[in-house]
Amino acid sequence: MLIVNLKALIERKSAIEKRRITYKVIEQETGIKALTLSRIATNHDYNFSRKDLEKLLVYFNCQPNDLLTLFKEE
Repeated sequence: MLIVNLKALIERKSAIEKRRITYKVIEQETGIKALTLSRIATNHDYNFSRKDLEKLLVYFNCQPNDLLTLFKEE
């Protein structure tokens, strides 16, 4: 199962920048719709595009393994 750590990255960026970062803020700064961000964060079966993945990595200044965690299913 692939877990998306979007909420944790939002909390970290909010703390570092000392401002409240919402899906709406990310939408304004990346162009990724707030609804899409919500689906990425909460729906484990949601497939998002490589373009959105790249935008999130740039926005959060992180690597793919910071955003995504793979758990082996038994």
